[in-house]
Amino acid sequence: MAFFAVEAAENKLTRRTMNMKKYLALILAIVMSLSLVACGGGGGGTESPSGGGETQSGGQTASGGDIYVLVPNADHGWTGAVLTYAQQKAEEVNAEGNYNVIVQAATDAKNQQEQIDDLLAAATPPAGIVILPYDNTMESSMNNIAATDIPFIMVDRIIDNPVVQEKVVANVKGDNEGIGKATAERFIADGLQPGDKLYVMIGDTSSVPEMRNKGFTETLAANGWTEEQLATIEYSAATGWSRSTGKQLFIDWINSKTVEELGEYHYIFTHDDEIGMGILEALSGTEIEQAKKDAFLEAINSIGSSSGLGEMYEVLSGTHANTAYPDIVANFDLFSVTYPPKMIQNAVDDMISHLNGETVEKDHTITVDVVDSTNVADYEGF
Repeated sequence: MAFFAVEAAENKLTRRTMNMKKYLALILAIVMSLSLVACGGGGGGTESPSGGGETQSGGQTASGGDIYVLVPNADHGWTGAVLTYAQQKAEEVNAEGNYNVIVQAATDAKNQQEQIDDLLAAATPPAGIVILPYDNTMESSMNNIAATDIPFIMVDRIIDNPVVQEKVVANVKGDNEGIGKATAERFIADGLQPGDKLYVMIGDTSSVPEMRNKGFTETLAANGWTEEQLATIEYSAATGWSRSTGKQLFIDWINSKTVEELGEYHYIFTHDDEIGMGILEALSGTEIEQAKKDAFLEAINSIGSSSGLGEMYEVLSGTHANTAYPDIVANFDLFSVTYPPKMIQNAVDDMISHLNGETVEKDHTITVDVVDSTNVADYEGF
């Protein structure tokens, strides 16, 4: 009897052990399933390589391969709009299933260089690269892309050297010289004479401001300005396309002048609507003494900017929340020349056309329009 009792107890213990093993196996399977779900995520957004911003992918293998769109992070309104339009285009293309568009936003030039290094070192190279170079320091990285067989398109900031230009599929850009030309023509229509004092607030040190200034000064030269007169044009330090920097540079500039000197400045050319908004914020604030503010506003004939910022369009349409702006802009010509951030979508379309064997225009320039209070309702800001 004792023997059978012991045997029964052992059998009972064995059954308990087996049941515990089953429970443990079941728990382990559940944990592993949850882990796989967490790792898989949803196919739309993952962290980009090298510490950049979000990427947008289709979550599936596309027959045409991967197109990488590399853009700077949203450091101001125009760049933010570029990123938004790039992501919208990625969703549209990925839904079609022929190509997989992946958007990467770089935090700085070094980060964008690292993103390019990662792509060039990948086991499977991209089908194509669409890039808005962070700044002119990207020239070496663009040379590295050009040394491969990967098709690439540059947007907005064009690296203009023979190595890159020989291989680039297309340069997609707004008409930067056209912005300068349109601004100069508007100033002349508003009464600008050769030798009048001018203040130009520039964006950065890339090719974009160079081209805008080129279009501006060449148009002045074609309308009677001498080299000596062109040399008197005053230029700000680089604003970095930043409203706050532009505002402070304008405050510093206006405070450096006497009331009498300010009466001699009738025209200001800014390279971006963010800079223009910085000027308006300064004029509506308290950091400029009233006598100088009055002298400036009495003398100014025109302030030109560009890009198509929705907030600038609100000022032009009289719908901005700042109730001081209508009085500020009432006595001078405020206008904005278009420079659409949606050109990033044109660049993706050009890349797809190229990969499909179609002919693509190498110099794809988006034409400009002048927007003011009379026609602002016809334009969509960003």
